[in-house]
Amino acid sequence: MLSPIISEATLHELVTPLDTPPIPFSEYLLPHQYLSFIFPVTLLAGSAFGIVAGTPPYFFNKRNILNMLFVKNGWGWTSLVFLLYVATVFGKALIQETRSIGQGRQHLRVLGVDTNTVDQDISSSSSSSSETTTSSLGSPLSGLGRNDISLRSNIIVKALIRWGLATLYWWLISQWFFGPGIFDRVFVLTGGSCSVHGHWSQYHCRRNSGHWSGGVDISGHMFLLTHAWLFLMEELSVFLNVPQAWTNLQDRRGARYAVYAVAALCSLWWWMLLMTSVYYHHLTEKLSGLFFGVLFWFCSYVVLYKKSTFPAMPDQVVPV
Repeated sequence: MLSPIISEATLHELVTPLDTPPIPFSEYLLPHQYLSFIFPVTLLAGSAFGIVAGTPPYFFNKRNILNMLFVKNGWGWTSLVFLLYVATVFGKALIQETRSIGQGRQHLRVLGVDTNTVDQDISSSSSSSSETTTSSLGSPLSGLGRNDISLRSNIIVKALIRWGLATLYWWLISQWFFGPGIFDRVFVLTGGSCSVHGHWSQYHCRRNSGHWSGGVDISGHMFLLTHAWLFLMEELSVFLNVPQAWTNLQDRRGARYAVYAVAALCSLWWWMLLMTSVYYHHLTEKLSGLFFGVLFWFCSYVVLYKKSTFPAMPDQVVPV
């Protein structure tokens, strides 16, 4: 009797499917958060291209219109577009829901129906969370009524708190930290100074025709554009994670335009970040700017918000 060339144990190992190797960082990052890797890739690729680039194009000039009009006011544009998005997508739906419930309750009162009793019946109904309750004469009442309004209000409040925290971080880094911002303090601590005596911030130095030089000039553009892009990406992550979310906006033109505006601004921020990577700052200054741009996102959206109930991560729901 011939012995088998492959033992049964070895054959079992060959036919047993191998376990799929885990995706790197999957225990820390949600699927949409892998988009954050676009920034180090853009920085390194842009820096490499900048070394071999020929004649500088229009964007090499710091006074180009995109830089002067948008990037110089970057967090202002980010805040404006985000607040319009929240107001249009969530705020308008909340107003419409409140108005609809108010009209329904008023109609019931005209008919002599005790609306308090109706509210109690709705709250005690186990199916009220997903159905629409209608009176015998066809008066519309939201299935959750006040609870539905509370849920949507909670979404808006949490979004505004996350925006407020992101704004505070931007302010401390670039504008004020018990005096000059953190970037200006780093610049001075690493040997930088203003040619005009008595000025310790880049803004006031240059406003008084001074020359700001000598220290580590952390890239403010790299910081701002990364910070803003990651913030907007997280707040719109519902459209990356839940296909139904976009479907819910098909009959809401204003809400769709608000999402388009955020996407357009994110595209602009990425393009200007690429231009910064190619034409401005030394590599260490760009890397340090990228570090501070990612720092808030990592501490909040990757770590803290996932463990907290308030403000928590952005809600993965879009009202119809």
